[in-house]
Amino acid sequence: MQTDNINFQDIWNKKSAEIPNIQEIKSTADKYKKKQLQSTMWHIFSLSITAVMIIFIWYVIDFKMFTTTLGIVLILVALALYIYLFSQNVNVIRTINPSISNQEYLASLKKLQKQQLYMQSKGISIYYVLLTAGFAFYFYEFALRMSTFGATLAYGLTFLWLAIAWFFLRPRQIKKQNEKISKVIDSLELIEKDLDEKI
Repeated sequence: MQTDNINFQDIWNKKSAEIPNIQEIKSTADKYKKKQLQSTMWHIFSLSITAVMIIFIWYVIDFKMFTTTLGIVLILVALALYIYLFSQNVNVIRTINPSISNQEYLASLKKLQKQQLYMQSKGISIYYVLLTAGFAFYFYEFALRMSTFGATLAYGLTFLWLAIAWFFLRPRQIKKQNEKISKVIDSLELIEKDLDEKI
């Protein structure tokens, strides 16, 4: 028999002894949703402030070379892309509601997981390519005014940070996010499987 008409809110309210740790699962799901929403909103805010500061610098300083302007535009496009991807996450997170049916709830969580996987693969790859190219073009005008050592140091430190972010910080963040959402989805799928067997 299908469980389409059963929702998690009903199950949580019953506090049935037959379904173990249901309150813990509910709490984990709710905490995950709140944390994801706060984290996503913080990322959107910080990226927006960064974009505003870059636009201000672009407006105030009279850059002589086209490469500097091109670099700023590429950095702003990278930030705009990432803000857009994060805003898509907000839309998905807001649809996650334990009062809807279990099928819809799981579908919302899986949609969020799919959105995160897209961000972690294609989205962040495009972001880093644009950001790296943007910094390369942006620093060119300043590098011409520096000594060879200064220019090498400026480029080296910038690209070292990007490499650390790409090869070290990004994989850790992806693993952490995937573990959290997978834990919630697996727990809820286990409940659904138990209900299918008992009904």
